[in-house]
Amino acid sequence: MAPSNDKLNKAIGTRNCCVVGLCVAWFTGFAAIGGGFYCIYLDNAEIGLKSHFIIPHAAKEMIPLGMNILVTFLNESMGYIHSTTLRWSLQFDNRLTFNSNLRLLSSSARFKSNKWYANVGFLFSIILSYATTSLIFLGWNPALSETFDSEAHSIPVDQIRVSGIALIFFGIGLLGQAGLATWALNTTQVPTWSSNPLDTVLACTDETNPNQLMRRTDRCMKSVHQIKEDSHPCKPKARQGPACTAHPEVKWVLTLLWLLVPLGGIWGGAIYTMILRGNPHGVLGNSWSFVPTFTGTPLLDCNGAARCTDGTSVLNVGWTAKNGVIANIGSIFLIAFFQAVVTLALHCAELLVNLSRDEGIFRMTITPEGTNPRYNSIIAAFSSWQTITLFVSKAAVHWLFGLSINNDFILGVNMYPPQIIYFTAFALMVAIFSTYVSLRRPVGPLPATFGHLQTMADLIDDWEDRMFWGHKQDGYGGLPSYAGTSARRLQMPRMDEFYGGAKNSRMSVSGSFVSGMSEEHLAASYDMQYHGGMFNSYSYGY
Repeated sequence: MAPSNDKLNKAIGTRNCCVVGLCVAWFTGFAAIGGGFYCIYLDNAEIGLKSHFIIPHAAKEMIPLGMNILVTFLNESMGYIHSTTLRWSLQFDNRLTFNSNLRLLSSSARFKSNKWYANVGFLFSIILSYATTSLIFLGWNPALSETFDSEAHSIPVDQIRVSGIALIFFGIGLLGQAGLATWALNTTQVPTWSSNPLDTVLACTDETNPNQLMRRTDRCMKSVHQIKEDSHPCKPKARQGPACTAHPEVKWVLTLLWLLVPLGGIWGGAIYTMILRGNPHGVLGNSWSFVPTFTGTPLLDCNGAARCTDGTSVLNVGWTAKNGVIANIGSIFLIAFFQAVVTLALHCAELLVNLSRDEGIFRMTITPEGTNPRYNSIIAAFSSWQTITLFVSKAAVHWLFGLSINNDFILGVNMYPPQIIYFTAFALMVAIFSTYVSLRRPVGPLPATFGHLQTMADLIDDWEDRMFWGHKQDGYGGLPSYAGTSARRLQMPRMDEFYGGAKNSRMSVSGSFVSGMSEEHLAASYDMQYHGGMFNSYSYGY
């Protein structure tokens, strides 16, 4: 059955939900900028309210976690718009190969909203929004200041100051993403907002598509790993190849994710070594608590360090926020520089999860339930353990990064070796998770696709609302058997038989010939096409 446009799930509800998130991002961005200027006004006013308040130290460390969760939610909403419009921009460029792509590292040739400079702006905005979450609420610890022999201050303990500059840059980061997402939304024609690869293939194979994806025959048992092979028949495989050998960019993503681990180790080790060797701006502490703590109790044996306490080890870099706008902006971009690699790596990890999602959706064709005709991208995301794991990992890693390097209102930028180690350990967990996802080998005879559109189009011969895949027609007299999709559940392919050919040129399961040709004529025709007329001596033993 040929694909029909009336079967296409346009997923308007998903689009509307993303638009709601986009509107929230616009509102939050403007509110942040307005609030930032108001905080600056309060700090410069001689009388009246000031932009500070008092909360417990532990609560101060938890505020950035809540901010990171909010930022991750807004970034995901705008990122979905950006990735969907990129998908169809690439399709209109006739360059769309996979359903899932690295949206910030893939660019369109014709659509300006998805060109490379728009992607650079989007990436910069994401980094800025994450980097500022730990810099908006600036704490001050008098015990640490006394340890550094800082001048006395009358500021109450656990006072939190709101950085107007950081709040403004946080708003700029959100508005940058919102502006680019809105631009892409208004300039890109999107046939479907569904993330389901089946919907993407259906839209690409539609006859009205100017770059219509054509189904190729004789490839009913060829996986994405065999995309460069010819159309010779082959036997089903009990286990398919992994994503890391299916998509050319997976190995680079894994390299970047694993690179975070030694970089974090080098960073933490270098800072700790500087403290041990007596750096005048370092404090050696014996506390390895998860959240940095400072009691101000000095220790006598510092083992070569300039000073030591029973609190958390710390190296002070300076660039204090109290030294004016330039120092405040400098601290923001210093931390953003460190955070750029983290943000890019976590963004790339999306590809691995999305490839696994795409493969899981298509493999529903060999389950008793079949494919889901009521697929909802948002519900699917919240019900996927891989997507939830990545979402939590993004928020947690950025929060841990904020614990590793942050800004003290009096002392400036501080780096904490224990927290850097914890950040590195969590980055290791993310790398292990991503490696597991990319190395998993799907089980079953259904050829793996991982969202490769041409491979999926080759495997689907009948489009139905709910589809099943399996053995459809028997081979005969040297002709291979045939597998495809159907509205009813099919038997699994026979593992010892060869599959290939086209549906309309072979015998059905019931034994009747579809084309009406004789068995000898069919076999000779197929043999002449693929084997140069050597039917009598040809063997499938390869």
